[in-house]
Amino acid sequence: MKRKYYPTLWAGLMLLALAFAAILPGAAHARAEPLHLNTQLRQADAAGHLERLDDPGGTLSASQAAEAAGWAGMPAALSAGFTPSTVWLRLPVVVDDVARGGWMLRLSNSLLDDVRIYVGKDGGWSLLGHSGEDVARRDWPVDYRSPVIEFDPPAPGSYVILARLQSKNALATRLEVWQRLAFDNQSRREGLLFGLYFGFYLLLICVHAVFWWATRAPMSGLFLAYIGNCVFNEVMSLGLVQQLTGLPVAWSDRMLGVGIAVSLPVALRIAFAQLNLAALYPRLVRGMEAAFWGIAAACATLVVSGHYSWGMQPVQLLALSVIVGFTALACYLLKKGWRPARIFALAFGVFYLGVLIAFLRNLGVLPVNVFTEYVSTLGTMLHMLLLSLFIIGRHERQRRDNERQQANLAADMARQHSHRLEREVALRTAEMQSEIQRRVALEDELRASLEQERRVFAEQREFVAMVSHEFRTPLAIITTSAQQLGRNLAAPVEKSLARCGNIRDAAMRLLALVDEYLTHDRMREPSAELRLTQCDLLALLADLDREFPAGRIQCIYGAGEHVLLCDAGMLRIALRNLLANADRHCAAGRAVRVTLREEGGFMHIDVANSGDRIAPAEQARLFQKYYRGPNALRHPGAGLGLYLVRTIAERLGGSVFLKSAGGVEPVCFCLSLPRHPIGSAPQALAGSRPFPVVDSRQSVA
Repeated sequence: MKRKYYPTLWAGLMLLALAFAAILPGAAHARAEPLHLNTQLRQADAAGHLERLDDPGGTLSASQAAEAAGWAGMPAALSAGFTPSTVWLRLPVVVDDVARGGWMLRLSNSLLDDVRIYVGKDGGWSLLGHSGEDVARRDWPVDYRSPVIEFDPPAPGSYVILARLQSKNALATRLEVWQRLAFDNQSRREGLLFGLYFGFYLLLICVHAVFWWATRAPMSGLFLAYIGNCVFNEVMSLGLVQQLTGLPVAWSDRMLGVGIAVSLPVALRIAFAQLNLAALYPRLVRGMEAAFWGIAAACATLVVSGHYSWGMQPVQLLALSVIVGFTALACYLLKKGWRPARIFALAFGVFYLGVLIAFLRNLGVLPVNVFTEYVSTLGTMLHMLLLSLFIIGRHERQRRDNERQQANLAADMARQHSHRLEREVALRTAEMQSEIQRRVALEDELRASLEQERRVFAEQREFVAMVSHEFRTPLAIITTSAQQLGRNLAAPVEKSLARCGNIRDAAMRLLALVDEYLTHDRMREPSAELRLTQCDLLALLADLDREFPAGRIQCIYGAGEHVLLCDAGMLRIALRNLLANADRHCAAGRAVRVTLREEGGFMHIDVANSGDRIAPAEQARLFQKYYRGPNALRHPGAGLGLYLVRTIAERLGGSVFLKSAGGVEPVCFCLSLPRHPIGSAPQALAGSRPFPVVDSRQSVA
């Protein structure tokens, strides 16, 4: 068929369907006449025999409704749209002879909330059955996907059947009367048809799942989401899920409403992709997709919150406007010669036609009959089949185009082979020059490494000499004091205690030196891991206080729990070096003041002493390795104390700095550490009790 005939064909199909749906009501009866039931009648549609009464408050009983004024004949099935009113249907029947098993009254709408069927004879009314989604599925009179009530009259005669209907969904339904045996046979046939129907969709889903898994084609993945959403909405609308699972209406209506709301932007997205509108109007496509997702989210929220009709009517009205808009756009693009519009017109034309008729039926514009009930299902099946074929065909065409492009590319590569050889020669020459330069650079690196090794070796010799010098003095004190104790066992107690004190001070000095040097070696290993544990600062400071004369250390604690998650061994060394440094430079008879305060997730430890002022030229070198200022030359030491404090603080995620250099205020160093190091779990502190750090050196006294 020529391309110019596509718009005319599409428009003609839509007008034909609308005209056919519009003239169907005119063929029905204008007034309600009794429906005759006999054994020869296997199935009858109540259309043309029904009368309708609206009960806005839903307060009428069966007898009151039967006597009420306002009954109006219905030429077709019920199509009330989204209405909060209760609708009564009256069906007069004449039973000529009673069929075996009676008759089954079937309502075609599976989403009716409350269905009550009454039968009246000689002025009395009795309830035939109560069904609908407000009733638990196990309590339905007949296990079927839509409400079915059994009508088994005791004898021939005239009866009046009243149906009381309520629904938050579109109140559109047909009332059918079936003989029991015919209904059972129809149920089995319907089950077979549904199996074939959903088997068709399952086959499409499996084919495209395999196709998408093999090709990762974006359009195929989008089609999977599209067809999955359509199938979900279909099985929920038919009541199959509710029948099989007993899903309550509080869940089924919300799930269906959300599925219909989501189908709007998904269908819009696949229509955009099929028309390839992003190539023509990219900003319009992005804006409309964002707007439709927002509208779908708002309508889904209304549905979930219990306002079903408020959420569904905008979706269906917007879907109608989208159908009209895409129809006009497709016709315009067909006229302009846009190739994707031809496929769109064929694949989406039948689908839009069915959806348009179904929405007009739900909104009460078109009557409810077999055509308006199933045209959407048939149109959707044909739409899915065509769209699936087009998607696979498009991918195949793209694959062939890619193969042709690759063949052309291979030809171009062959033509460029000679030029590539010339470039290869030039490249090899450049690589040789680069290799020469690399070897020269490598030689320079080797020289630099050799020089670095020499410096490290010299530094190690200097370190060993310094350690030997530093260890010799306390060892000499220990040896001399021990000899004096051994030679003068009868010496006065004061002298013996003094010599013991000298031994203890020298031993503590040796332990401090060992800690400093070992910690220095550990800090030089980049792979050394932190041994994190909970450290009680109060207990740690109290333990360190015992290493100094009584009253020499004064602690001031702020509010809060003074607990850190850190390497307790490293923190002990850092604090002892700070306290020892302050003790060496603090004036006699004065105290070293330690202040703890917490601020911004950090614990700040200020160590202050009333020592000599530190010159500005020395302040920048205080934390350098082996540096000892003029004030420290009269005290023993290796110049590693403050260097280790800074290194440990950085390893623990904190810092140390000179807060005050002396003069008007005392000399003060501030050690700042985070309460929880980066990468640790703060929750680990909540349920455990902190414990102080215990060091084996406490046994040396």
